[in-house]
Amino acid sequence: MKGNRPLISVIIPTFNRASYLRESLESLTDQTLPQEYFEVIVIDDASTPETRTVCESFQTSLPLKYHRLGTNSGISAAKNLGVFRASGDILFFFDDDDVADKELLSEHLKTHLEYPEEHVAVLGYTTWSQTLKVTQVMNYITEIGQFLFSYPNLKDGQELGVQYFWGGRSSCKRSLLVQHGIFNQAFRFGSEDIELGYRLLKFGLKVIYNKKAVSYMIRPITYDEFCRRCERQGFSQVYFSKLHAEPEVQKYCQVIDAREKWEYVRQTLEQKVAQVHEIESFVYTVPRSDKAGMAKAMSLLPRLGDLYWWTFNAFKLKGIVQAMEEYTQA
Repeated sequence: MKGNRPLISVIIPTFNRASYLRESLESLTDQTLPQEYFEVIVIDDASTPETRTVCESFQTSLPLKYHRLGTNSGISAAKNLGVFRASGDILFFFDDDDVADKELLSEHLKTHLEYPEEHVAVLGYTTWSQTLKVTQVMNYITEIGQFLFSYPNLKDGQELGVQYFWGGRSSCKRSLLVQHGIFNQAFRFGSEDIELGYRLLKFGLKVIYNKKAVSYMIRPITYDEFCRRCERQGFSQVYFSKLHAEPEVQKYCQVIDAREKWEYVRQTLEQKVAQVHEIESFVYTVPRSDKAGMAKAMSLLPRLGDLYWWTFNAFKLKGIVQAMEEYTQA
């Protein structure tokens, strides 16, 4: 503690997820880090009144500050307000659909004490909550295809590039953002964290992975939901590519030859989505007592994985091309 200021500020942007937010805040009441060393800042992005009610219910059990945006402005605007409302020297961006391991804040602080330089950020580890049934698609997007989180190839303590400056599970020094750059508020969903990381690269940003800084995602994801997420991600990647002409950004954003690739994949996308639904329906409903059915289900999993990979990339291409067309018409 410096004076009356906390060491770390937990910034939670939220929009209409009151039930998840309640669990998220509840998990922060059980931190091993004493509450005088941290604060929680909830930025309500113009949600329904239930979100304010949830936050008010924690006023006596958490050092919580609540701020509401007058109009829905997107995740970047919410995060930026949190940055400037925060008092701590360390900022930890936390998702409203995650819950914290009791050591989460202590572990983030521990790594920052080990690496006190302004340009060093910390990435924690997020996995599915044990309260969830992890479906085939949920396991695929985190452990196999690694469309979300992408932890399997990381080592504890590893120094990572700015592409691992992931929102919702990363912390950094407040001075780094205040002095050198905050989130671009044109990003309403996706890529806002990596784009900021890319801008901070010129100031030496590096990310240290702490596997013991654990959080758990409590919101399940279906196949159709993740397809929509990939499409939205495609939109944000186009805007990222418009901001930075460097070849490495263009490659990361996957905009090169996107139109030609989309024209090829669009012809069979609907058919492949139908195949995913058909296989998932069988895999998720076959009784465990049906040995023949279970054997068939297991034999279909490699095909299901191939379809996940193909369709997720196809929906991202769809979002990229739609965004490119909008820019052309503007």
